[in-house]
Amino acid sequence: MIYLAAGEGRLVGRSADAFVVIEPPIARKTEWARAMKCLPLRVRLLSRVARAWEYFLPWGSLLIAVIIGVPMALAGRGWALIATALILCGMVPGIADLLVGVVRTTWSLGTWLRTGPSDAEIIGAEMRGYHWTINLLHATEPAAADRMAVEAFERSAALTAGLLPADAAFGSGLLAFRAAHVTDPQARNALGTLESVTPYEGTDWFLVGVRGRWQRPPDRAAVRPLGGLRLMVVATVMCLAATAQVVALQERGVCPDTDCGDRPVTFQRALIWTLEHLVFRFQGPATWQSQVLGGLALVATFVMARSAVAAVSQRVRYQQARRKLMENNIARMAAEPTVAILVVNEIERDAVVEAFCSRSPGLVPKTVSLGKHAVHLLGSFGGARIVLAQSEQATIGAGAMPRTADNLINKVKPTFVVLTGVCYGLKSREIDGGTQEIGDIVVSTQMHAADHRKVTTLADGSRHEIGRGPRPEPASGLLSHARALTRGRPKPPEVHFGPVLSSNTLLNNREERERLCAHHEEAVGGEMELAGLHAVAAEAKCDWILIKGISDWGVQKADGDQPLAARNAAEFVADLIAQIQPGEPGD
Repeated sequence: MIYLAAGEGRLVGRSADAFVVIEPPIARKTEWARAMKCLPLRVRLLSRVARAWEYFLPWGSLLIAVIIGVPMALAGRGWALIATALILCGMVPGIADLLVGVVRTTWSLGTWLRTGPSDAEIIGAEMRGYHWTINLLHATEPAAADRMAVEAFERSAALTAGLLPADAAFGSGLLAFRAAHVTDPQARNALGTLESVTPYEGTDWFLVGVRGRWQRPPDRAAVRPLGGLRLMVVATVMCLAATAQVVALQERGVCPDTDCGDRPVTFQRALIWTLEHLVFRFQGPATWQSQVLGGLALVATFVMARSAVAAVSQRVRYQQARRKLMENNIARMAAEPTVAILVVNEIERDAVVEAFCSRSPGLVPKTVSLGKHAVHLLGSFGGARIVLAQSEQATIGAGAMPRTADNLINKVKPTFVVLTGVCYGLKSREIDGGTQEIGDIVVSTQMHAADHRKVTTLADGSRHEIGRGPRPEPASGLLSHARALTRGRPKPPEVHFGPVLSSNTLLNNREERERLCAHHEEAVGGEMELAGLHAVAAEAKCDWILIKGISDWGVQKADGDQPLAARNAAEFVADLIAQIQPGEPGD
């Protein structure tokens, strides 16, 4: 099976310590087989053997016995008796398997009719029928299992796009597996903590990729009709036709004359005679053997009709339960609250990734496209999905903060947005006689747009500057949690709350810094993107807050302290989200 999976491109990973075998949807097996015709002959033959194995296992012994026994029977009477015994022995496994199957089917059908399908049965049928599944996931540690699940999802998506024709009934496909499909006990026990894997409530199934909304759900109205109904109709017609043919032969045997009266001696008359039994009209003279066949045809047709009705009713109940469980549950998981984090350079981005990876062992950040922008999925933390996006600096330009924030907020609908990274401080202990040190954290209580101002000349000829524009505040709930987080927090770094200046000017000048301090005496720091974020967040009615680390004082700038400042701010952001728990009920 592993060799076949490798030949068909379904084996993910070549290491003995980490690999996955995936299976295409059962409902698309014909399309898959058609796509596999280009493979080498040995792979196609092995594929046929694999598909026939479940039938060969119980009946293979009979086939072998027939192949050996038929030539033996031609050798003489004694050999014929031995061949007969051999064939009877060969039938034992198949008959036993058939009886066990009948008992299981009868028992499960009775249970199903009484109680309806269970959640696990519905999800199992849904996944195997319409989505890709993992039937073997081998990894020696949880982090490897998480990584292999992501790679398996990417492979299934690539195989769907490259080999299977587009079909609205299947969407882009999910990838699912049961806990029993994971070989390593440690990895199996850690499935609920893996970033890429979402447990399906009430079952032992796990879905890959749902939290990241990596899939397009199938169109339920486009799902193909139940194929078993067609088989039942064909079987019923063949049963009636075979009964009519046997009745006609039987009646001609007892009535060799040309004038047989009303006896059903032709196929057409026998077919009509048999069909009349279905409405309980037992017409004309006939032998007892024909009457028995007519009665059996009535019983067989009734059983077939009852089975069809049961199948249709079960299908309706299944579809109702499927919509209730599958769509609602996936929608619930896909609608998991989102927290968006925005940064503007690689140092800030890497600091955020490191902060969340250190809190979520086994986390594998995933980079995906969101509209025209790339974002980083950092998994589930605090009950919410964490999405990280990087903007260009300031608020002017195609990739600047307003465009990036607008795309992010409108695409993922976050519960709130955090702008983090580095800033300059305005309350330096050394320069201003304040309390700030490099690496300290600044949390905004207001945003002052430093560029929005009026400059005029007074009567004495002196220059006079007036600040203009609104002074928006972050969400009160976010600010309250940020203040509460400072209680008992180890120091340094200190956390400073106050107004933050936002300007498109990269400040590295003492005179300009003194001017800003004179006109914004309460400001604790300054940066270049918050005004752009606020403009978009206000339009979308999305909560926001700024949390940045002090990397310089706006004079004699250097980049050496940026990693420390970005790391301290990212750690505070992660602690804030953990404290808020945005995914908790009622939040």
